[in-house]
Amino acid sequence: MTEKQKLINAFKNLDFENLNTLLDEKKSYMDVSKSTFIHSLKKQIKKHKELMSYDKVSEGICNSCNKGCVAYKFQAKDLPSLNLYFEEKNGTVNDIYLCHDLKVDVSDENEWDIYFNFYEEEKVNFIPSLSYTMNLQKIEKAIEEFKEIEVIGLVPIENVVHWYKKHNILSEELKLNDPFKIKKYKAHKTINLLYSEVSNLVHNYTKNNLAKIALKKFYGIEKEDEKRIIKWLLENENQYFFSLKKTDNWKKTGIIILETKPNLIVDCSGYLESFIFDEIYYSLHNEIMTKYKPKKEHYEQNGGSVNYSLETFLKLHNKYLNLF
Repeated sequence: MTEKQKLINAFKNLDFENLNTLLDEKKSYMDVSKSTFIHSLKKQIKKHKELMSYDKVSEGICNSCNKGCVAYKFQAKDLPSLNLYFEEKNGTVNDIYLCHDLKVDVSDENEWDIYFNFYEEEKVNFIPSLSYTMNLQKIEKAIEEFKEIEVIGLVPIENVVHWYKKHNILSEELKLNDPFKIKKYKAHKTINLLYSEVSNLVHNYTKNNLAKIALKKFYGIEKEDEKRIIKWLLENENQYFFSLKKTDNWKKTGIIILETKPNLIVDCSGYLESFIFDEIYYSLHNEIMTKYKPKKEHYEQNGGSVNYSLETFLKLHNKYLNLF
């Protein structure tokens, strides 16, 4: 039995003790050490208590990173698959990767796969650059300044916005505002979570006038006038705001809670329209969508699927067609 075959059996049986023996301490897997690789896989497997081993292994062809090469799908009914590519040289397995685009001939009952990745600092060849070190100092300073805001107690929203704008250059350098470009640095995790939560509040703050205008128009609509309500919903379907954590009497007190660990208690008096709009809009939207949800015949007429949108639902029921 070849080394790869032994490894395939170990992965199929989820035999981590055997994997620890078979994998080479001197090699890296997915650019990290053997122990880090095994630990991450084991952590993902433990999320699915029923997954004790895989039922079958199917050969497939990688359609992405190692295009055209053979990779393997480990499958178990109603549980996530594990897709692996084994990099070999002279009959020896030098590396193992997750395969993110694996094509197999057999049908896969599960459309979800085990996934895990690693921070840059966890990789065996990681060497801190000068810019990385300097960014660490900037991050520490930004977090320290945010902690200084926390000690105020009830924090005016303007203070939070000021902190956000002050560190906007840092966020751009770290790509905090772009989840598709941000590198997975462990050192950036805290500032990334913090900046993300604060940015939601700042978004509502900067768009508050738009919410105010929309609400003024809404308050002029009679509750029984469904057509005008739907027209209002359609006119504002591209407006979006974030629904942050609120206190019980937030509409009276103006207090919103930022879940920044520890939570930040923010005085949003004068900027509540964005939160009120969000509450009203989605309550009405859900109410109308429920009322005009597709019937069995609608699905049959459309090949079994219907686009989930207010416009589609209304058209299926031939309602308010002159609004479109």
